[in-house]
Amino acid sequence: MTKVTILLEVLVYLCFKAINMFGKGSRLYSIFKMKCPRCHEGNFFVDKPYKLSRAGDLHQNCSNCGLKYSKEPGFYYGAMYVAYALAVALFVTLWVSMNLFFTNISVGWQIGIIVLSAIVLTPYMYALSKIIWANLFIKYDKDARGYGLTKKSTDSLSV
Repeated sequence: MTKVTILLEVLVYLCFKAINMFGKGSRLYSIFKMKCPRCHEGNFFVDKPYKLSRAGDLHQNCSNCGLKYSKEPGFYYGAMYVAYALAVALFVTLWVSMNLFFTNISVGWQIGIIVLSAIVLTPYMYALSKIIWANLFIKYDKDARGYGLTKKSTDSLSV
């Protein structure tokens, strides 16, 4: 086998792994598609993150499986920790990238770019933190589709 053939086989293998990692049934699918953590079908949010009048508003229940998204009052307060981690990751990524790839940028420009990026990405990171928080506590159930609003489907948290 030539090196090119081996490299192509490795690339094909990694592509299949990536597809499985983002496929239905994975937490990443629910997070990036912003779908119900249990059935991966119903929408989690009422509207898109950049519709600022409704940013972060959740549906009461999943339209597909009936999952109640908020188990108790204040359930999503923990998402603040996730939002903080996302903001720190954004800051570090931008700062390191600018210092590695754009060495001539002054500190003032770096701060400006980081602040502007943080402001522009805040609605998306807010929504992302809520869906990540929900996915930490609600697991995927391939048989959850079509439950409707029965008693079994309103039990939202399963570890």
